[in-house]
Amino acid sequence: MCRSESGGMEAGVKTKKILLIATSVLLLLLPLNISAEGWRSRVWPKTPEGFLRPDPTPDPDPIPDPDPDPQPVPKLSGWIIVVDPGHGGSDPGAVNSDLNLMEKDIVLAIGLKLKSSLEVLGATVKMTREGNDTLSLSARYQLANNLNAHRFISLHNNSASINTAEGIETWVDADAGQIWLDYATSLHSNTVKAAKTYYNVKDRKIKLSGTTPPWNGKKITVINYSYIKCPAALLELNFINNNTEANRLIRSEYQNLLVEGMSQGFIEHATYYQKEAGLRR
Repeated sequence: MCRSESGGMEAGVKTKKILLIATSVLLLLLPLNISAEGWRSRVWPKTPEGFLRPDPTPDPDPIPDPDPDPQPVPKLSGWIIVVDPGHGGSDPGAVNSDLNLMEKDIVLAIGLKLKSSLEVLGATVKMTREGNDTLSLSARYQLANNLNAHRFISLHNNSASINTAEGIETWVDADAGQIWLDYATSLHSNTVKAAKTYYNVKDRKIKLSGTTPPWNGKKITVINYSYIKCPAALLELNFINNNTEANRLIRSEYQNLLVEGMSQGFIEHATYYQKEAGLRR
């Protein structure tokens, strides 16, 4: 009985102390005029719908889309190439009397197509002639020299004493270095490869001007290493006096294949050599 009364008294004292503390806190807060609403207004923004509690885990900033792939640089960008359709004007070149065809017309058609193809690849292309013009041999290589061209290509059709001769061959100066030879080889091999998709063309290989008959002891002027200052090659695209080959040469689809092969030859060459390689300034 005595323990129970004593415990009750202690509990009462504790309760009074708690109430006293609470009252003191309220008396301190009232002069500051702090309310629950006021406290929330300082922490959370207020909207017409009431207080908006921020999302404790906001969405991260969106990741920007990666930059689109840059446009590839054209394979022959910066290259200056001179395309020389052989003969022209008063010089018809080789002639096929049966089909009334002249070399100067065929190689001009192919040359203009080659110009367009190389320009698509980024090259600056100059033609020695774009019409039925008469040009000296020196004017052709001098154009390349004056332009500081990086490469020169001369286009021709072959002819022989017999009308069954066939195929494609490419000429380069025998005294030129490895770069000139590699340039001619890339043009030749890719042109033959493209032509073979049309028919089984004969590969007459690379010929050396100055040592290979009929140019042994003499040289082809337009690709003469002593005259022209950039790597140069001359392609003999089939035999115009062979009626079978002449009929192919005038077909647009075959001309397009020859152009495709030559263009691929330029691309191949450009993968191994800078445009300045092999120049003589």
